[in-house]
Amino acid sequence: MMPTEIHIPLLIFLIMILWGLSLLGTVYYFHRVIQRERKLKEGMGHLLTFTDLCTFVFDMRKDTMRLSAACAKLLGLPELIDNFTEACHEESGQKTSYQTLLEAMTPEADQQRMQLTQPNGASGTYRVTNRIYYTKNEEIDYIIGILTDVTQEARREEHLALHAQIDGLTHVYNSGTVRRLLSDSMSDFNEYDLGAFLILDIDNFKKFNDLYGHQTGDQVLRIVARVLRESLRVNDVIGRLGGDEFCAYLPGLSSIGFLNGLCSRLNSSVTVAAASEGIEAPVTISIGATMLHTFDDFLTAYDRADQALYEAKENGRNCYVAKEAPSPEGTSKEKNADKD
Repeated sequence: MMPTEIHIPLLIFLIMILWGLSLLGTVYYFHRVIQRERKLKEGMGHLLTFTDLCTFVFDMRKDTMRLSAACAKLLGLPELIDNFTEACHEESGQKTSYQTLLEAMTPEADQQRMQLTQPNGASGTYRVTNRIYYTKNEEIDYIIGILTDVTQEARREEHLALHAQIDGLTHVYNSGTVRRLLSDSMSDFNEYDLGAFLILDIDNFKKFNDLYGHQTGDQVLRIVARVLRESLRVNDVIGRLGGDEFCAYLPGLSSIGFLNGLCSRLNSSVTVAAASEGIEAPVTISIGATMLHTFDDFLTAYDRADQALYEAKENGRNCYVAKEAPSPEGTSKEKNADKD
């Protein structure tokens, strides 16, 4: 037998062995893939079935969306949605909910908050958590997400933020907040939204505190704040600058005559309100006010109103001084009101 005749069967045998090993490797690989898929699906099934969380799982390759019962109830959608991307573009009453899921699956949405309508019809805040899983080819395989109800947390944060802006005693804006608001408002003036600015304080408040006590003094501060809220418009900005000094920005008020009348009413209203609440001594205030010009900012408006307040005190207190807006050249007119 020739050597080549011996090698041919051996070569065929080796090829058969290699083919068999390759076949076994392929079978083993697909077995592992199928086993992984089965475990992944079982895990996702448990995640969706045995949880009260608002969870969703999107199978990118099959274009299938599965929702937990809680998530389906929240969004008003079925627990299984085939052809999800196609359904997102259909005109239906559920389009908003589909768009919500699409938004929740984006990488930018992770750890962000969304406003959703809760099952009871109330609006709620939900934090989105999502994870994107890729194939070995770097293609999206699955997207898993959770919508966590953080409504109470959001309300607490809003409550804290609000209290950081509000004076705890009088419930008007505190000094830092009102200065920031007025600076922002006055930095973008135009001829249509000018208005007026006023500051006021309580006459002889330190002596009043020493004589009647700080509890009565605090009551008087609350009375002044309440009179300001009741006398001014909803869009007027009211703040406590510190101690017994208050201020107010009155946008869109264009008449010095109206400003005079308002200041006069504030003078009398504070005295009447304090007397009606049983404050023994008469409570009076002094007011400095000014109309505003397009070139005004908070500091120029404050300085002009503060000068008017000084003049009101020089006039004997329990009165107001209201100034016209100065011209760009610095000339101004002023109105000194007689004492009540």
